[in-house]
Amino acid sequence: MLESLVAGSDSNYTKLRSPGRIQGFGVMLALHPRTLRILCASENVGTEFGIAHGEIVGRSLADLVGPPAVVTELRAATEAEYPSFENPLPVEIGGRRFEMVLGAHDGLIFAELEKLAPGAPTRADLDRLNEAAIMGMLVPDTLSALMETGPKAIREATDFDRVLLYRFDEAYRGQVVGESLRAGVDSFMGLFFPEADIGAPARQLYEQNFCRYIPHIQGATARVLPAENPLTGRPLDMSQTILRGVAPCHVEYLSNMGVAASMSFSIVSEGKLWGLFACHHYQPAKLSYVQRLVCEQIAMMFAAKLEELVNPAAVLEDLAQRRAAVLGRSPICRPDPLRQAWSAADEAALMGMVEADGAAIYIGGEVGQIGVCPDFSDLHAYIRDQPDAFGRLVRMYDDEGLFYTSSVASVLPYGDKMREKGSGMMVIPLSRTGRDYLMWFRPELVVKATWGGNPSDRHGTDPNARFSPRRSFAAWKEDIRDRASPWLPGQIANAVALRDFVLAQ
Repeated sequence: MLESLVAGSDSNYTKLRSPGRIQGFGVMLALHPRTLRILCASENVGTEFGIAHGEIVGRSLADLVGPPAVVTELRAATEAEYPSFENPLPVEIGGRRFEMVLGAHDGLIFAELEKLAPGAPTRADLDRLNEAAIMGMLVPDTLSALMETGPKAIREATDFDRVLLYRFDEAYRGQVVGESLRAGVDSFMGLFFPEADIGAPARQLYEQNFCRYIPHIQGATARVLPAENPLTGRPLDMSQTILRGVAPCHVEYLSNMGVAASMSFSIVSEGKLWGLFACHHYQPAKLSYVQRLVCEQIAMMFAAKLEELVNPAAVLEDLAQRRAAVLGRSPICRPDPLRQAWSAADEAALMGMVEADGAAIYIGGEVGQIGVCPDFSDLHAYIRDQPDAFGRLVRMYDDEGLFYTSSVASVLPYGDKMREKGSGMMVIPLSRTGRDYLMWFRPELVVKATWGGNPSDRHGTDPNARFSPRRSFAAWKEDIRDRASPWLPGQIANAVALRDFVLAQ
């Protein structure tokens, strides 16, 4: 849906971070962190600054920009151990006015300069714009109201034709769960998009750089020369920059949608990429840095409000009560739990601790079952015949032992046999030295999904052709299977608390 490249490809990740080009709506300079000498520059300096590329590389930025107070501020910032900058800085070069945005990355200082548009909001407007946006994001008191308010706030700040609230599931498939539209624009509400639409390399960049702005999909570009970082010899890493060039497949993808300008803002919740605000416009759209910054603030406020609504005090209290009903009270906390007397209340408490439908206790090759469990004879054999491999699996997320998945079929070769009753599985150890485990299970959750086009239509008909996005976004209905409802952070924390209690005995 946004920056699309094949997931998991190192070469594609490098291409995203180091495209060698910038979008032509600004100029990029890469500076030495101490001397401010220009080490790399985009080729469009001639048209934008009136200075030939060959004449600008090697000069100090302080010799080019004014007024003098800006240079003084720059020098003070570069002398700090961790440089920070009051962006944007209004500057003049050759009698032309620009907004300059500075950032430190890859051992360099990047200076990105955009022409100062007449009437564009300035830093003086930022507080007023931020206050209105923040106050608006404090109003919603339900998740559904928040999902309606967020896209509306972004669209009011940008005037884009369409703003989508795009949420990732645990497998990084996306679904549009909120939107704000100009009249006459097609709705994408409820549509699903496959994981490959925003592959792993792009998701990593969205976690690091909150805003991705493309004012003109078919706009001019400019090479950055030299293409290598002179201090390291590696390709120049532009991952933290505004002007970073756009992947050709992303240009094609958006063009297939009829979009002329695009912008996105990352929604990071509890340290993970929860989703994105995706903005589409059917004409090129120029926004100032301050307008984009306000949208970043909206996205951050949305994430904070999201955590407040998803994890309210009542939910946390409920989780604590569920935990207290098990720790020290349940037969699972006593020696040899398979020989203990289990009441119906004991069984319900153990499953309710993490909201599972079933549980299995595996002690020294014996198995006891509670609730609705899958046929895990293959899993039993796997633990017996490959105990070290299973032990490594259990320690995938925690050295003390913790494993969870919402799609056991994607983890274990025989997981498809377990999926109906056990697509979701969480495992903790019950001893430090033995092969003893507690496993919780959740059933497969079948979702009738309407996709934004056929999710398999991505490579065309030529198997040797380069990767390209699908061409059609017409609705495509299909079931999503092999997946249970995801384990939530509080439920995982409860499982860890039980593990720690048992192992401490």
